[in-house]
Amino acid sequence: MFGASKWQAARDAKRAEQRELIERGKELVQKQAAGVSDELDTAILGATAVDIVRNIEQKKPGWTATNVILVFIRSAIRSHEQTNAVTEILFDEAFERAQDLDAEFARTGKVVGPLHGVPVSLKDHIDIAGYDTSMGLTHMTSQPVEEDSGIARVLKKAGAVPFVKTNIPQTMLSFESSNPLFGITKNPYNPDRIPGGSSGGEAALLASDGSVLGIGSDIGGSLRIPAHFSGCFSLKPCSGRFPASGCQNFTPGFEGVHSTMGPMGRSVSDVEALTRVFLDASIDVSRTETGVIPMPYKKDVELPKKLKFGYYLNDGFCKASPACERAVLMAVEALRKKGHECVEFEPPNPLEAMEYFTALTSADRYETLLSFLRGDPVEPALWLVTIGPKLPAPLRWLLNWVCEKFLGDPKMARLMRASKGKSVVEVQEWQHRRDLWEEHGFDAVLCAPQATPALQHGDTWDLSVLAIGTILWNVIDSSVGLLPMTFVDASLDVPSASWWESQRASPGSALVDKRVYGKGGVYDAQAMEGLPVGLQIVGRQYDEERVVELMKVVDQAVGMRGFGPGEFSKRMKGAERVY
Repeated sequence: MFGASKWQAARDAKRAEQRELIERGKELVQKQAAGVSDELDTAILGATAVDIVRNIEQKKPGWTATNVILVFIRSAIRSHEQTNAVTEILFDEAFERAQDLDAEFARTGKVVGPLHGVPVSLKDHIDIAGYDTSMGLTHMTSQPVEEDSGIARVLKKAGAVPFVKTNIPQTMLSFESSNPLFGITKNPYNPDRIPGGSSGGEAALLASDGSVLGIGSDIGGSLRIPAHFSGCFSLKPCSGRFPASGCQNFTPGFEGVHSTMGPMGRSVSDVEALTRVFLDASIDVSRTETGVIPMPYKKDVELPKKLKFGYYLNDGFCKASPACERAVLMAVEALRKKGHECVEFEPPNPLEAMEYFTALTSADRYETLLSFLRGDPVEPALWLVTIGPKLPAPLRWLLNWVCEKFLGDPKMARLMRASKGKSVVEVQEWQHRRDLWEEHGFDAVLCAPQATPALQHGDTWDLSVLAIGTILWNVIDSSVGLLPMTFVDASLDVPSASWWESQRASPGSALVDKRVYGKGGVYDAQAMEGLPVGLQIVGRQYDEERVVELMKVVDQAVGMRGFGPGEFSKRMKGAERVY
């Protein structure tokens, strides 16, 4: 039995190892970065991935792979000490790799690849040879893997410099990035708020200028919810576009809804650069990895001069909060000013998609998923996710009846019925429902990733259903981009009389509405002041390149708004360095 004393000892040993490696990283920077001026530091932090490669290639003064990695080691440490985003630390290896890249460039005069010298962070479940893939599990520490994941191999071949891995939620099936091994990751804009999950460590690090590019994953919103909560950019590709070998998970062999790896960054340019690298590598990767579609990045994508966007403000389960509604309408207004058409419509029954997702992910009553925990204490954020499938049938029936008849919430009752375990035949019936989804004829759909901005730590235990805003597009397997749009403004984002009127006209789940917008509800514009708010841009299946172009259209139409490389650091200007 891996008892309490053992898990605590493993946790303490891992955290001590982290602290030692961070101190070594500080010493490395102090010793090697003496020639990096404040001006160069600021310029490097404010550069996109493409900028970094171009400046190295053009031999601009000070722009070397070595100086770039030193700047981001320093920035990653600074970010981690505020957010607790980092798990595995590769600083020594990253510095040596950067030196090798500089030597190769000096010898040949050519960059190694399209990501030459670009620091990259990876979600903790992605294997990097020589390092643990513990996934927040104490019994998985001190077990370095022997081989790189497909993700790591593609990155290294492109010239990238992996330098840290980042924190995730326990089991990766919640959007609060906390686990017994590494602890709680905090939102860079407010330490009392969560960064989202399950790619929450990635989002927190990127949003605070702690990395240039990141790789996360998404099965129900895990690339988009963190980007929305923390203020960075991401793209959820469709299944089969990115390699998955060596990317560990808690549901091996699960085929109901495919998890997909995807890019995260500080700009659309960053997301595009990573997507190009992986799609262009797909033919070579597909020769050794089943499931990867050999379809290179389409370079001839042309958008019509006048685009047609659909948008919605209420998913039928929980209406978008005033802040999240404003983010959608900002995009709509900006696009209309550019001559594009924007049409409000009703979304394609997200509740049914949520039923499907719940049924499939709970098909074995989460027994496989929870078996990974062994002696680790269960995080509170998993309560609502896992309670339904574990209930005896008579008790589940009683709760369904109470929820529907007594509490007046038939929508939540439907989800509770869906969360019982499923037979193979029942799963196939749910899969048939997925096949009936139809496209809407828009160039893209604009919508909120979730009803609210970042929640407080501990508030997600009964609100995992808010992921309905992203899960819909996992069920359909759409390509989806995420743009940070604005920040919560208490003077604009308190519910107005007209907002309440529209909410009453199209009520969602009674229980969720009360929890979010009722007395003492989690949505509080004043408490959320200054938090990022994101926007989903939804395209068709296997249309990642077009979605990237549509992200550019929206990004440029809305204009500068406080997000991008170096923007977070500007906000911190004047603050003393932590070392």
